Amino acid sequence: MYDLLLSPHARGTAVETLHKLVEAAGLVTTVQTSIGLNETIGAIVEVAPRLSEDHEVRADGLIVSRVGMYRIVWGVVRHPAGSLAILTPMPGYEGQPSDWTSHYMREVLNPVLALSGRGHRTGGGGNGSVTDPEFARAFQNAYL
Repeated sequence: MYDLLLSPHARGTAVETLHKLVEAAGLVTTVQTSIGLNETIGAIVEVAPRLSEDHEVRADGLIVSRVGMYRIVWGVVRHPAGSLAILTPMPGYEGQPSDWTSHYMREVLNPVLALSGRGHRTGGGGNGSVTDPEFARAFQNAYL
């Protein structure tokens, strides 16, 4: 696992918000692309269309998508060679039965991880770390 480090220039931006999400969440999915921010969002929504059905963009730059009985909190930022996305699932309420996880895997996790077959880097992480060393390096230079 590789620590996700926040550069000083990213403080107070959506990059810092994503950093905090990785620190707080036990499970995140990462995507690193060599394409622009809007194209990266489009690629993610193309493979996981439920993310766009019921969503809101929060003031801090994160997107909250409601998918059935759970939510996905996610965001996309730029880095010098493309874009970085972080997605994390959250149950709709405390004590929720665990059957939402199979829906998450089928509707979001597996399709997003399949982006690796299109030339994008995908990985995971949580608790402040990610599995992909290239994602961790690129995150140090992330910006909006």
